[in-house]
Amino acid sequence: MKKTIDLATIKNFILTNALSENVMLMLHPSNFEKLATTGKKKAKALCVSGINVIADDNNEISEGEIDVLEVKFN
Repeated sequence: MKKTIDLATIKNFILTNALSENVMLMLHPSNFEKLATTGKKKAKALCVSGINVIADDNNEISEGEIDVLEVKFN
């Protein structure tokens, strides 16, 4: 059974893992598309609770999975 990822799931994931602005979340393209598409418009990135959410363009993330990427600032 595939896990549905919605905004509530992402917010809960952020709170449960005490994530801050120094990370990004990456989703399987189909999960991201369901979140980012409204009507005919499709966003390239989302921001949820101050954390950017992007689609995995390299097909490394399984559907229903959320990956945490560290963002390094110079």
